[in-house]
Amino acid sequence: MHLPQMNGTTACVATNLILGVLIGVVASHVLPCAYIESKKKRTIAKGDVLPDATLYDGSPDMPVQLKQVCQGKRVVIVGVPGAFTPTCHKTHLPAFVKDAKALAAKGVQAVICVSVNDPFVMAAWGQALGDGVHYLADTQGQLASELGLVLDATPKLGNKRMRRFALVAEDNVVTVIKTEEGGALTCSRSEDILKSL
Repeated sequence: MHLPQMNGTTACVATNLILGVLIGVVASHVLPCAYIESKKKRTIAKGDVLPDATLYDGSPDMPVQLKQVCQGKRVVIVGVPGAFTPTCHKTHLPAFVKDAKALAAKGVQAVICVSVNDPFVMAAWGQALGDGVHYLADTQGQLASELGLVLDATPKLGNKRMRRFALVAEDNVVTVIKTEEGGALTCSRSEDILKSL
């Protein structure tokens, strides 16, 4: 096959055309990734307003809005990777159940536990641990995402869950926030929250 000889202007146009195509291909792959990274939620911080996430109270047909639950109240919200998991079941939540009256004495009107579990599991967990804490299911992980506290627990628990945390909110505004790395339990215990109040 005989290729026509190109003069300088034609060669320049052809080169620019090829470069344009290459840049377009690279941009179409790199820029969306950069956009996705930039859209990741930042972790909730002191002074932030709680997100208006939909949670479930004991049943899939019992949705509640977090902001409505917390409106006009001083609340403690405890997030955990999973109901009935060892640290959550044996240490973290039992301490909040035990300290419910001490927290109330400091002006806390509700202690709410949230986890990426189904509402039936959360209800059963509440029955197993006793009164003093209100258990709400973040069934689809909406709250975990909105708080910027998603924990990829796929290798151990099969899906994305919630990082362990505890926060205090007054009329939906965060006044104290304690977040853990992974499933650790070092700063989000009931005793830590009591000291912060």
